[in-house]
Amino acid sequence: MKKNDNLKKKRNNGSSLIEKIKKMEEETRIRENNELNALSKTTLNKRLVFTIIFFLILFMGLALYMVYFQLFQSKDIRNHSHNRRLWVDEGKVKRGSIYDRNGKIIAYSDYDDNGIQYRVYNYGRASSSITGYSSKTYGKTGIEKTYNKELLALHEDDLSNFRKMVISEDTGFDLHLTMDQNIQNILYSYMKNVKGAGVIMNPKTGEVLALVSNPGFDPNTLDQDWDLLIQNTDGPLVNRATSGAYRPGSTFKIVTSTGILESGMDTSYNDTGVETIQGYEIRNFADQSFGMINLRSAFINSVNTYFAKKTDELGKSRFEKLAEANMINQDYPFDLEKIKSTIPFDDLNQVDLAMTGFGYGKSQISPLHMAMITSTIANEGKMMQPRLVSKVVDEDGKVIKESREKVLSEVTSAENANIIRDMMVAVVNEGTGTNAYLDNIQVAGKTGTADKESGLLDAWFVGFAPAYDPKLAIALVIEDSQDTGGVSAAPLARNILSDIYMNVNLN
Repeated sequence: MKKNDNLKKKRNNGSSLIEKIKKMEEETRIRENNELNALSKTTLNKRLVFTIIFFLILFMGLALYMVYFQLFQSKDIRNHSHNRRLWVDEGKVKRGSIYDRNGKIIAYSDYDDNGIQYRVYNYGRASSSITGYSSKTYGKTGIEKTYNKELLALHEDDLSNFRKMVISEDTGFDLHLTMDQNIQNILYSYMKNVKGAGVIMNPKTGEVLALVSNPGFDPNTLDQDWDLLIQNTDGPLVNRATSGAYRPGSTFKIVTSTGILESGMDTSYNDTGVETIQGYEIRNFADQSFGMINLRSAFINSVNTYFAKKTDELGKSRFEKLAEANMINQDYPFDLEKIKSTIPFDDLNQVDLAMTGFGYGKSQISPLHMAMITSTIANEGKMMQPRLVSKVVDEDGKVIKESREKVLSEVTSAENANIIRDMMVAVVNEGTGTNAYLDNIQVAGKTGTADKESGLLDAWFVGFAPAYDPKLAIALVIEDSQDTGGVSAAPLARNILSDIYMNVNLN
């Protein structure tokens, strides 16, 4: 009996041990589950926090963009020429007219039989480089674009925009240009048969008197001609006068001569026909050599080796300051869209710099800018700000806005400018620019030629007249020429200047 009790006791103890083990396992399981749940909650909380932060960042980014858009972008978008809402508003406004300096109407608005407004350009192709076009389908360019707000009599204030919403018919402001349509017609008549650009300025005031880019287009038939225009590989919609980037060739020796005179360096040089810089041989046109020369003879005969050597002696730092004084790599206001003329000094090695001195290398300059540089010499060293719009006038004749003469840069002294002027006179009288010579008017000028990968040339002539009382400054470039600037561009400039002085009253 006792034995059975012991056995029973052992069984009970064994049973309780198993129960204890089960209980311990259960407790472990519960503890692990609790820990897992706690971990899951922590992970969930972290993910939730991350998600909240992520969406908060997105929201803040959107909010900041909206603020940026309202402060900096909304104006440009609102006034963009392809903004369709503008065309809805324009139906309520008779677009202002555009006049030349003598009161000739260049562009105006009329209405068809359905009462729909359309634009009329009285001088079509001849003035399209200045007027640009205004198309409901293709937007705006030229003065039509840059002065769109004025032509619609729009202001930046909300009251003006509200006024346009409530008034069914209104009239835009008129533009009066510095351009002389007589001079514009003459320039176009000579440029229409060549590919290139020309700019004529009053060097003393900065007024642009004529500006032509060819090939061009007729803004009266732009919508019908569009497909042909955009397929034309010669780029008739590009304004070469303001947005064409060219190597200036030897016309740039005007700038380099300014630096040589400013530096006070020895201007003598023994030309052997070759100048070796950084192991690279620089030669003169047609392998000419001139022996012992100075700045004057080097300029008259357009000696590349001379200007390469003197530019190397000037050094990059001084030459960069010289370029900046001539507004290269600088921005400046103008009434048409334009490129910024550039010389990438950070990318120039020693030989690149030397070649820049005679207009080769990596220089990129527009005809407008070369007209400004030429005008600087004509204006005793002062570069005037170029301007094309003289004034903005409302329908009652009140002047809303008027441009003023402004010196853009004091490039050099009157003494140095007059030295270069005299050298430019000698270029036309006895040097590379004799094809620009006129019997009755003394022309000052400089030729330039830049070769291209195609084997053809960009031929330049820049100058002013009369040399000692300048009223006109001119810059011409002929693309893809087979002859030098002295052969192709200089006689064109001569004919243009002669025609203007014979047929236009410049007083």
